[in-house]
Amino acid sequence: MQNKILNTITLSAGSVTVYENNGLKLHSYATGDALADVAYIVEGKDELIGIELPAFTASLEAWQEYIKTLGKPMHSIFICCHPAGADYIKGMKVYGTAGAKASISGGTAKAITDGLQQAFGDDFHGKDAAVITDIVSGKITLGGVQFELLDRGESYDLVIPAFNTVYTHMLGKTTHSILISTEHIDAFANVLREYQAAGYELILTSHGGPEGQDAVEEKLRYLAETNKLAQSCTNGNNFKAAMQKAFPNYDGLNYLDMTAAALYK
Repeated sequence: MQNKILNTITLSAGSVTVYENNGLKLHSYATGDALADVAYIVEGKDELIGIELPAFTASLEAWQEYIKTLGKPMHSIFICCHPAGADYIKGMKVYGTAGAKASISGGTAKAITDGLQQAFGDDFHGKDAAVITDIVSGKITLGGVQFELLDRGESYDLVIPAFNTVYTHMLGKTTHSILISTEHIDAFANVLREYQAAGYELILTSHGGPEGQDAVEEKLRYLAETNKLAQSCTNGNNFKAAMQKAFPNYDGLNYLDMTAAALYK
């Protein structure tokens, strides 16, 4: 089973790469916005299923227009960590876990959404955040496509067996991760080992787009070194300097700042 790239389509904002497998299509929408957001659409035989939302006006409008070109209805969407833009999915069922719903309504996802709203203003649609209407854990079939939600507490991973694929919020082969404790580092590493054991061909992410097992291997190396440096460095500044020396070509220095602040409170 292998995912084949059919084409890449330029939109009024961002672009879509289309994958095909088992007669189904996966549309990966790279918004090109200030947060490098990526949203996905699974195209079944008769309908479309969304995964996460774009957040800014231009990308939301481009996303809506692109959906119209596919000629199939979208009744359902999975929302995990990107709830901004609910006005653009009125009437759809919004699927997610109980933990994700709590996070969006009053936990980590809400705090991040509120912060981004303050930072970007009305162009960011955080004021109309989506509400999960249908709580799911485990397997569910929508539009003839099977999905499986893996509960991760305040978030979840979404397995799509037809594409030998899993969606997770963030991975990033050469991007620093936001890590709040050594326990978090260990838990993240365990999840990545699950990905290796499952042999997923693609790991879909909301920042960076689809990645492969090479990204999983590199991130495991990154986590091991991060754990080692977190235990040997005495303060946040020393930790950041050591991390930048160990990973000189990594992006996401703001994420590294957040990790240092969390590890060295």
